[in-house]
Amino acid sequence: MERHRPLCEFGPTSVHKRNLWPLFALIALSGMLSRPAASQDCVQCATGAAPKETASASEWVWTKHVNEVNVLFVAAHKGKLIRDLSQNDISVRDDDKPPAAIVGFRTELELPLRVGMVIDTSSSVTTRFQFEQAAASIFLRQTVRPDDLGFVSGFSDHPTLTQDFVADRDLLSQGVERLVIGGGTALYDAVRDGCHKLKQRPEQGTVARVLVVLSDGQNNAGKLHLSDAIESAQQAEVSVYAISTNYPHQLFQGHDLAASEGDKNLRQLAEQTGGRVLFPLGPRDVAKAFAKIGEELRGRYAISYRPADFTPDGRYRKIKIQARKDGKKIKIRARKGYYARVASWSGSDWEEGDGQATASAR
Repeated sequence: MERHRPLCEFGPTSVHKRNLWPLFALIALSGMLSRPAASQDCVQCATGAAPKETASASEWVWTKHVNEVNVLFVAAHKGKLIRDLSQNDISVRDDDKPPAAIVGFRTELELPLRVGMVIDTSSSVTTRFQFEQAAASIFLRQTVRPDDLGFVSGFSDHPTLTQDFVADRDLLSQGVERLVIGGGTALYDAVRDGCHKLKQRPEQGTVARVLVVLSDGQNNAGKLHLSDAIESAQQAEVSVYAISTNYPHQLFQGHDLAASEGDKNLRQLAEQTGGRVLFPLGPRDVAKAFAKIGEELRGRYAISYRPADFTPDGRYRKIKIQARKDGKKIKIRARKGYYARVASWSGSDWEEGDGQATASAR
């Protein structure tokens, strides 16, 4: 989401930045350094937070306050993408209340993508891995454009990055080819790792963060749980698109409990983050599933709004978007919510804070 003009708060940290001295000089000239309550007034106006102790003149921290939420979503009717919605066709509820204001609404056909390709390389995929590698390479070659960036990671007992962020489709394809099979399946660790990587990359403007997961959805290694993976994606504003490798012809008359549980996991990952899960009939159909994802990524909308009764307390707030077009109810896929949390600047990066009252919604 684009950075809006922040309100400012000063507090303790050990970071010193040369490019802040002109600001300090300006504040000194205006006499504000002699007024300890000045920075507190700024925060209290926005949040109603209690005054904090004044930091020494050599200790500073910037805290960003933004009560604006940006949501990417897909609209479809009977499986067909709807590409001509207007703002009047959309209704939004945040924390079960209408927004205080709609800031913007637009289609995102040309929005730059940040795509993480995360592929299961556990021992169980050996017999079909060649088809899956080929399909993933084709997807990256067809989807990634000059303004986009992607990375490739495999996971078995732990995630392994084989190609870092790059726009070069040949290098991304080579990253897929470098994946090596063997080990267990730490799916949730891999999702969290991919979301963290997408979130931490500095961006100049609004981008669409997407994690494409090719897996059977089963998790038998790693430290995390499904809820941890979902929360990581929601915090990072990442949409998870999953392709199940539980191919029907490999199951025992549809009664494979492990496969059913894996598909359920993938469905939750996708639905809670505004993505989608696809179930190809076999390895040769994986390319078709990737093609559907590629089409959908270029057919989404973005809506920005200011929530009503917003309190930046770190609490999870649910989002519900509905749409009607020509009297027909349109199916919407969007992330289910977000966390109102602190976004503090220290050093050269924005970092998520601990959910104090000075948090920002993202």
